[in-house]
Amino acid sequence: MQIQGRYRATVPLIQQAALEIQIMNAGGPAVAAEWALATTRRRLVAYPEGLAAVLHTARALRRSPDMVSVRDVTAFGGSN
Repeated sequence: MQIQGRYRATVPLIQQAALEIQIMNAGGPAVAAEWALATTRRRLVAYPEGLAAVLHTARALRRSPDMVSVRDVTAFGGSN
């Protein structure tokens, strides 16, 4: 599935959450996980509107951002 427009931020958010959990749980090499987390955060910066839409939807639905899908954002009032 190709994610377009502002919903492109959803995938990096999920990756960011998984990497943060990996770092906290020491589930792998921390240096590699921190590098991957930094890379993921740089990717999120490229889509500020998408990130804002996901965070707004997550707050409204009382979920963590990594648990919000493209469908959730669209149903909540996002467009594109």
